[in-house]
Amino acid sequence: MRWTRRLAYPIATATAVIAALGFAAPANASYAKAPLTLGWHPAGPVHSSLTLNGIVYLGGKLDGTGGIAAVDAASGDLLWMVPANNDVRALTLSPDGSRLYAGGQFSSVDGATHRHLVAIDLADHTVVSNWKAGAAGTVRDLVVFGNDLYVAGKITSVGGVSHRGIGAVLTTTGKPDPAFTFTADNDVLGLALNGSQLLLSGSFSHISGAFRSNLASIDLTTNALTSWAPAKLCSSCDQYWDVQTDGVNAYVGTSGFQGFLGAFNLTTGRQPWRLIATDGDVQTLRLAGDGELYFGGHFAHYISDGVNRLDQGVVGALYTATGRLDTSFTPKIYKTYPGGWAITSTPDKLWVGGDFGGEQVNGKNNKLPYLAAYPGV
Repeated sequence: MRWTRRLAYPIATATAVIAALGFAAPANASYAKAPLTLGWHPAGPVHSSLTLNGIVYLGGKLDGTGGIAAVDAASGDLLWMVPANNDVRALTLSPDGSRLYAGGQFSSVDGATHRHLVAIDLADHTVVSNWKAGAAGTVRDLVVFGNDLYVAGKITSVGGVSHRGIGAVLTTTGKPDPAFTFTADNDVLGLALNGSQLLLSGSFSHISGAFRSNLASIDLTTNALTSWAPAKLCSSCDQYWDVQTDGVNAYVGTSGFQGFLGAFNLTTGRQPWRLIATDGDVQTLRLAGDGELYFGGHFAHYISDGVNRLDQGVVGALYTATGRLDTSFTPKIYKTYPGGWAITSTPDKLWVGGDFGGEQVNGKNNKLPYLAAYPGV
């Protein structure tokens, strides 16, 4: 797993390089309830996504086992796929857009050994053979800032150096950055940038010994943990799947028998609006630059903002200014578990990836799995 960057064509990443580089908003402010027909659908779940220069990059179990793919954003046709021997859970880009970094559960990519981290040269979509970063455990999110690739997940080491939950390697070589010494006491599942601040979300309660309730902020210019320490979103909110920020608030989605979606002010740490409640996990978030937060997960039957209650699963949207649901965006997606895992956007489409069986078109299940594109209206 978000924003757009000023290149020849807007870019949006799942976790990415965004806030530090200057980004522009997509043209459309809302999306249709019925998806477009795509030229290609993967053979397995989509677990990560981002866009660059008219191409949608996907990671997951795309061939049924694992892979990284490029799809034409206009037609939905497959352009290329690089196979992996297991799941790809995270994608992000180098600052110049020439490399695609991927993380996940894999130990080899295109037949070469790469343990949970790999770099792809986008010029010829080949593995960068001399980039040898690695991690012990499943990588769940990636962010690039400056010369560093920040790695989060259910991990215990990065580049051979002990780091629980979070670590950093150099984008050029893959070697560990010795200046980044942070460690968590549990998993770090989401990353986001607010200028030079790195936001972390997960199931942790401490970062390098300092108490933080599932959410923390590191100043990357000084490599220091900031004093920002919001209280827990709710008493049962013990795991934050994802974090995103628009420079005003940090938005998080949680897991549990009942899932929640909430926000924290980046200055005060206070919650600006009432929690969104669902009947399942909120696993992925996407700010498309239109004043709305799009969210996905394996909620099946309802989402509620305390005023509106929608019979809706897998994906929804709310207005960030008020915390109210967008009651006009009500797509129907079938097979709600494990549900939505990756949301990104191009100027005219919202792309939803995950583990689902199809979408509603003209009142029926189109039975086109794992990937949907909703046109702007």
